[in-house]
Amino acid sequence: MIVAARRSLAKVFDRLQASPKQHWLERSVVALAAVGFLGHLLLVAVVNLLPEAPATIFEGLDRSLLHAVYTPFSIILFYEVILLVFALADSHTGEVAKQYQIVSLIVVRRVFKDIGDFESFEHWLSELDAVRAVLLDMSGAVLMFIIVTAFTLLRRTIPKVPIQGALDGFIELKKSIALLLLVVLSGLALVNLAVWLRLLPASMLGLAQLPADVDLFFFPLFFEFMIFTDVFILIVSLAYYDRYEYVFRNAGFVISTVLLRVSLSTPKPYDIGVALIAMVYGTVILAVFGWFSSIISRQDLSGGQRHGDQGREAHAAARLKATASTSETPT
Repeated sequence: MIVAARRSLAKVFDRLQASPKQHWLERSVVALAAVGFLGHLLLVAVVNLLPEAPATIFEGLDRSLLHAVYTPFSIILFYEVILLVFALADSHTGEVAKQYQIVSLIVVRRVFKDIGDFESFEHWLSELDAVRAVLLDMSGAVLMFIIVTAFTLLRRTIPKVPIQGALDGFIELKKSIALLLLVVLSGLALVNLAVWLRLLPASMLGLAQLPADVDLFFFPLFFEFMIFTDVFILIVSLAYYDRYEYVFRNAGFVISTVLLRVSLSTPKPYDIGVALIAMVYGTVILAVFGWFSSIISRQDLSGGQRHGDQGREAHAAARLKATASTSETPT
């Protein structure tokens, strides 16, 4: 029964991963991000053009046009989360790379928010706290981009070590987990949106302060789900292959994910530092894994060559012995 359920969920996941549905999702995300961006710009323009309106309504809304960038980036980030779920079924390293990309995009999005917090661009040097926040996030985003690039290059250069045994069941299980995770995250996003929309009217009337982050609790909970998902996959993977380097690599990736989750709850400026440590740790783990795998590959190759040379030598000796015995036969 469990096997049948696993295969059914895997088939549903394959249908969702089909190219036509992926293209439709991409177009929908682009359209939604564009509409959200233009709508936010229009709302901020209305607030700025009607000076009397903020005194009665729109009390809690931002007046900076740069804050409008926050809306499409939030939509794009959720799309990246969906791509991460799909990557979970294909490759563990691909999933980790997506985690790093999501955190780096969160920091990039925060740069626009930090810039929008300037009260006056003409006197921005007098706002030292805002300047420090912008420079810190900009520097952290660039360093994260470099680490993501290094991680991606490592992924493509690591030799593939063949795994003994069929992995069809393990792949189906990962697809099933990815589908269930997609359902959970979609529900979590809807709850997050509902809470934000419930707070929005009170904020517009000045009765409550709207949270600084549109996502509220989404990304911290998302990374918590990823921690438990990665641990579960690590445990189950031992039933299919228990090579030391794979176990160590996957455990290291779990540690990296835990640090990413911690960084989301860490105040500035330490949040950038924790996130960078998490990414560097995962990249080092992948580099050592690649080094180990290359050594194993060379040993397997040299072992295969030795067996081949021994086989050829044995075959040549047998032929020589047969020839000698034939020549000794009396005519």
